[in-house]
Amino acid sequence: MQSQDTESLVYFKLVPAIVANKNRIIGGLVAVIAVILLVLFLSWQKNQKEINAGQAYSQLWVSAQTGVAPADLASQYLKIAGDYASTQTAQRALLQGAAILFSTGNYADAQTQFQKFADTYPNSPLLSTAQLGIAASFEALGKADAAQAAYHKVLDTYTDPVSQLSSKFAIARIDEQQGKPADALRYYQEIAHAAPSSALGQQANLKAVELAALLPKAPMAPAPAASMPMVTPAK
Repeated sequence: MQSQDTESLVYFKLVPAIVANKNRIIGGLVAVIAVILLVLFLSWQKNQKEINAGQAYSQLWVSAQTGVAPADLASQYLKIAGDYASTQTAQRALLQGAAILFSTGNYADAQTQFQKFADTYPNSPLLSTAQLGIAASFEALGKADAAQAAYHKVLDTYTDPVSQLSSKFAIARIDEQQGKPADALRYYQEIAHAAPSSALGQQANLKAVELAALLPKAPMAPAPAASMPMVTPAK
């Protein structure tokens, strides 16, 4: 009985408070509902944007098989990247467009697009690929120092084997071109040791053998002189 009285007392105290503040309570509920609806809408919109981006990418890939001019193809991939920015598909399209620009010899524009990817998607799992593209573009433009710095950045930042081995091979190639065969040899040997059965590892091994044959052999240390046996004079 006392429990029922307590519940009744709480109820009669609560109801007037609710009535007195109903406008604020209703307003708060409306705000919460509005936020929930907005989150749901944005989630749906994001999913729909990703779907539309994927469809556009697939359609372009199919049409590319019929022989679209590379310059037009790169432009269309970059358009998808712009139209559907912030989607996973946009990231792939931006890299694809930059790669096509590079493959057609348009190194300056390729470097610009690779850099745009790095600036726009700093947390992307594809970032190491973009950084390699930046370095390769510098190298193709004849900017050896900038290329080496970019390749070293990949070495210092990413641990995946493909990025590591590709960067080391490129650095070795530049060292060789700059007349630093000993430095190049060290990188080639590291690659050959790390991936002996891969195509890159085998190529690095061939380069290492070639450079080792050209480098002067280190002089051998002279053998220690044999000690003469001590002869004890006859008494």
